[in-house]
Amino acid sequence: GGNLPRQVDNALAALKANLPIASTLQGTKRIESAHYSDKVFRELLVNACVHRNYSITGSQIRVFLFQDRIEFISPGRLPNTVSVEKLIVGTSYIRNPLLVRFMENLGYMDKLGRGLPMVYREAKKMNRFIEFIDEGEEFRVILGLS
Repeated sequence: GGNLPRQVDNALAALKANLPIASTLQGTKRIESAHYSDKVFRELLVNACVHRNYSITGSQIRVFLFQDRIEFISPGRLPNTVSVEKLIVGTSYIRNPLLVRFMENLGYMDKLGRGLPMVYREAKKMNRFIEFIDEGEEFRVILGLS
């Protein structure tokens, strides 16, 4: 509940509070494995909010946390000529221009078209699984946790 920035902040806090942190033992010390940075989670949450299709009645953004992955699901398929392949290189389309400007003005968004390529690079840099899926009437991003 609440305004859009509060919803993003609360979702990020809930995600971080429930994210399993893998660790290994080196000698007598426990070494935690890093999970994704806040900027990756923030990007996926904000992206789901500003690019979703609000005309799909009764739909909502969903974030599912599993032991091995996190799924971000946004109502609405990719618009116009945007494809999964084009997203990775920075193609973007503004479905909700007022929300985009609002979140840009509040500092929640950087340059349009740079977010999902950054998420893709971060996942690959960490040797983690990532998948963008445009299916039915929803767009899904799956991030591997291990």
